[in-house]
Order: sequence, then structure tokens, then C-alpha cells
Amino acid sequence: MNASYITPAITLLKEDGSLDLDSQKSLYEHLIRCRMDGILVQGSMGEFSAMPMFQRMQHAKFSIEAINRRTKCIVGTSSMLTDEIAPYSNVCLDMGADAVMIVSPYYFRLDDAALFRFYDQMLYQIHGPVYVYNLPSSTGHSIAPETILKLRQKHENLIGVKDTVSSMEHTREIIKTVKAAYPEFEVYSGFDDNAAHTVLSGGNGCIGGLSNAVPEICTAWVQAMRDNDVAGMALGQQRIDRLMDLYSMAPLFVPMIKECVKLREIVSSDICSFPMPAPTDEQCAALVCILEREGIVLPSRNNTAAVK
Repeated sequence: MNASYITPAITLLKEDGSLDLDSQKSLYEHLIRCRMDGILVQGSMGEFSAMPMFQRMQHAKFSIEAINRRTKCIVGTSSMLTDEIAPYSNVCLDMGADAVMIVSPYYFRLDDAALFRFYDQMLYQIHGPVYVYNLPSSTGHSIAPETILKLRQKHENLIGVKDTVSSMEHTREIIKTVKAAYPEFEVYSGFDDNAAHTVLSGGNGCIGGLSNAVPEICTAWVQAMRDNDVAGMALGQQRIDRLMDLYSMAPLFVPMIKECVKLREIVSSDICSFPMPAPTDEQCAALVCILEREGIVLPSRNNTAAVK
């Protein structure tokens, strides 16, 4: 089976809110060593909505150069200021991004006609590959499969969708509606635990945040899908299902994912954009238990145990 796992990378920050580019570089190197199929920067996991445009430009340029075509690089170019989206997207594509990803305007609950007008205009103005990002939990509306199909019929540069819905029903309808007419169209779930179901239904895999923390588990799972290894797929599904506990630790899960990556000493920073709270001591202890339960090595704890 064809299957891909793309990381929506966290954005690493310093205490003063500036970019921690050393940690960012370390994260990208780790993801590439673990053979992730792509990296999405400035997605929701990347806290793009809390970053001013000058910082996003700096971050995008650094990321594109650091990834350096060693894996697919997608840049999230969403903005509530719609006049920013196409120029920013084209700059990122000119700098070497493989594609851009755009979530529909959040806050306003748009209907299908308004969503079509929005993406239609963006796709006309952007001179490269674009992914639609469907995120109804944040936007207040869901993009209908028929709307995506109509957009693809008009625009060859619409190449795929990230469908971040917990139920598979909507994702399956996109696969049935759009991929039936355009087999090359890429359909990704935004939930890690739906990756195999998406692939089995004819989609492409997932763009899932757990891969920041446990990329080796994610790539082993997606390889089992490619190899039609049913036992490996089942093992991977069960491990990911257990690791989904990381998302339920707190209403805001980005700090939990950042803390996991720091616990593994992949990066040195776990700072989130204001006003996201840092994990409590109790939450950190629970994160350690979840990771150790899955056999994830935490270097500092192993060193402490060795000293004792």
C-alpha cells in the first residue's frame, strides 16, 4: 500500500519569544534521520497564529534551508488577513518549499459558497502546489468533499487535503468523492490514530503531531503499511492508540508534545507562545510514564538511574 507520515513540526521558542533555531535544527535533523516522509512547518502544532509575519518569514526561510529537500517540506501559510496568504505562499514556494497548506479563515463560520470563493481566489493567486487544511474544531466549519472536488476541477495546483476530524466518515467521503476522479490527489488524516484507516480506505496516511515525539514508532508503522504487514500494522496501531493519551493530558496539547520532545533531549526548549501554560509537575510525571511504558528512552532519567 502507498502510505506516508508527515510531521506537523513544533516551533521552538526561547523565553523571550524569539526563535530557538538551534533546537529547531535539532528537531529537523532527528525527524529526517527517522525517515519521516515530510515536515509541515507553521501548522497548528507550529503555533503559526501566534507568530508575527516577520517571524514567520524568518522561520520559513530557516526551515526550508535546513530541511534542504531531504524530505518533503510544506509550509503552512494561513492567515486571518487573507491578503497576506498568496504573497507569503509564493515567497515560500520561491524559497524552495514543496507546497503550502492553507486553513480556511477561522472565527467566521463560512458556508460552502464562501469557502469555495476563498480557496478559488487563493488557488488562482498561488503559483505552486497547495493543500487544503480542514480543521472544523478551530474554524467552526467543515469543507464539504463536493467543494474540494469543485476546487480540484478548476485548479490543478490543488494537490491534497489534511482532514483533521476525529471521525473517519468525512475523510472517507473525500477519498470517495475526490480521489475517484483524481487518483493522484492526496488525502491525509490529521489524527495519528486514523492513519492506517485512511490508507486502507484509499487515502495517503496522516499528518500527525505524535511524530514530533516518537518519529521512529510512526515510521515503523507506516513501513508496515507499505509492506502489507498486517501484524506490524496492528502492533503500530495499538502503540499509537496508547500514545494518543499524550493528547488528552490537557486541553492544550502542544505543551505536552513539546515537553515530550524535550524529555527525549531532542531539543532544549519547551517554551510555548503566550498564554499557553507550561505542563505541571504532575503532567510531566504522567508524560514520563506514558513514554517509558512504550519503551522510549529518556536519557536524563537513564543517567540518573545509572548513577544510583
